[in-house]
Amino acid sequence: MIEATDAHVNRRGAIARIALLLGATALPADVFAQALASAKPYLPAGQMALLSAVADTILPKTDTPGALAAKVPQRLDAMLGNWAAPATREELLGALKRIDDAARSAKGKGFAALSVKDRETFLRAHDAAALAKTGQTVASGKFPFTKTVAVVDPGYLRLKDLVVDLYYYSPEATATELVYEHVPGKYEPSLKLTAKSRPFLGLGPF
Repeated sequence: MIEATDAHVNRRGAIARIALLLGATALPADVFAQALASAKPYLPAGQMALLSAVADTILPKTDTPGALAAKVPQRLDAMLGNWAAPATREELLGALKRIDDAARSAKGKGFAALSVKDRETFLRAHDAAALAKTGQTVASGKFPFTKTVAVVDPGYLRLKDLVVDLYYYSPEATATELVYEHVPGKYEPSLKLTAKSRPFLGLGPF
């Protein structure tokens, strides 16, 4: 489902990016351990099923674990309840509702009730429409002169970014999709890359 992801991930950058996407000023260093330790779910069962179906469609299980195996819905649920800014929470839940409403209108049933194949077909079309560029520019990040082109549904873009970021930060993804290179490591002036080469967890070897 995902067309492209960042090639490099690092702990500090991931936490800062997720905090920004949640509208939080900061997140504790052990935020992910705390997220899974939360005993009380924030979302009601219906919304949690919808979030799980969307996350699973964005990052399904293939030869590597998917969003469900990485507990992305549970992590995002805990973050919505404990750290998300009210406006961000409303935006993310609004994006989920628009997916569900559109599925009911097109398919006669909610998104979570669709077959796996129908979910993928529907969300691909929804993704393309939601992420279409509007031609307008908006501020991006914390820097006043950083601009990006706006999309039709910024709430969906934020939701998708969080699903991807939370997945690639998880132990499941870092163990199977990314390469950890201790820094400082040995100097390697040239690396042979193939289609099966994994991105580095960080900047890569020096």
